[in-house]
Amino acid sequence: MAQRLQTIEQGNHIIAVYPNNDEKFSEAFAFLKEGLRRNEVIVLTTTDLPKTEIRARMKNDWGVDVTDLESKGDIIIRTTEELYFPDRVPNIQRTMALWSTLVENCLSKGKRGIRVFGDMTAFFKNGFTKELFDYESCLEQRFDFPAIGICAYDSKDINNMTSEQIRQLQEHHNPVWMEDYQ
Repeated sequence: MAQRLQTIEQGNHIIAVYPNNDEKFSEAFAFLKEGLRRNEVIVLTTTDLPKTEIRARMKNDWGVDVTDLESKGDIIIRTTEELYFPDRVPNIQRTMALWSTLVENCLSKGKRGIRVFGDMTAFFKNGFTKELFDYESCLEQRFDFPAIGICAYDSKDINNMTSEQIRQLQEHHNPVWMEDYQ
């Protein structure tokens, strides 16, 4: 897993499938730490790890002042619900506008771009599978703005998809880290 993180570049819209939370968050923290090192704003959205644990892990493993970096907007930690459906329903236009604003803000602060690890599990837990496919279908395989994103899926959610749904997700991501679903 660490090997593939070496191959990413700005503009990548990655789909990654994880068999468990340990692997998912191991990669998430490695991916985001590198973004911080590269002077990028980093964003972690998940419902599978409490914010207090996320902050503690960043502080202990990275040796950074998470509170200070959050107050500056260099680190953004949100639940998937807070970011993607704060009004209890996903809204694609609002989410796209949010990404645009975040990118503009980070560039105006002298950052190189934005790096996002988005955990998609909450879409399935909340019954928003269709909305998730609609959202992913609006995104390009490669971003034309300074961003790198990993859309993180749990293997149990992928296992419940049709081959057509999997193909649709793969069409809108590059690279595709879905070794067992080709």
